[in-house]
Amino acid sequence: MHELREAQRLLAAGDARAAAQRLRDVVARGALSPGLEADARYLLGLSLGASGDREGMSVEWAAVLRLDAAAASPAPLLELEEFESVAEAALGELPQELLDQLGNVAILIADRPSREMVADGIDPRILGLYHGVPMAKRSVSFGAPYADTIHLFRANLERVSATRGALVKRIRVVVLHETAHFFGHSEAQLRRMGLA
Repeated sequence: MHELREAQRLLAAGDARAAAQRLRDVVARGALSPGLEADARYLLGLSLGASGDREGMSVEWAAVLRLDAAAASPAPLLELEEFESVAEAALGELPQELLDQLGNVAILIADRPSREMVADGIDPRILGLYHGVPMAKRSVSFGAPYADTIHLFRANLERVSATRGALVKRIRVVVLHETAHFFGHSEAQLRRMGLA
């Protein structure tokens, strides 16, 4: 849709307020398919967040979460067991010394982020998320346990993958990307490593 592309252009150019106004107009007119409405509200959430309106962003992104769930394909590209196997195989590519350090990191698979995560500002279309304290920022003097978790969002990964093969590749990249966050790598470093 032309109006969504124009709003994306405005947002990319740094005019988040103009993008938000254009998207509000599109949403207010209605008559959008659920998929287009989800895309418009997603961009509106991005625009509002870039404008400093985190509350408005959360409201729009909660709608995206609901609309994406309603529009989800009934047949997944990979069954849950296959999905888990692909994620485990990606971890298996790591050297044993790194796997030993990852020993207490839980890997959780859900279709999408929870409503609570989205209300806290997590992108409803995020593919994966590391939650915890990166190794480089830990204090060894207190010996406190850390609750580290890598989340993989299955429906979101499937949404951006046209084929089973593309999904397998994407899962691998996301697992390695989130694992690299555990070890303290930044987004810029991950881009240079081909994991962004």
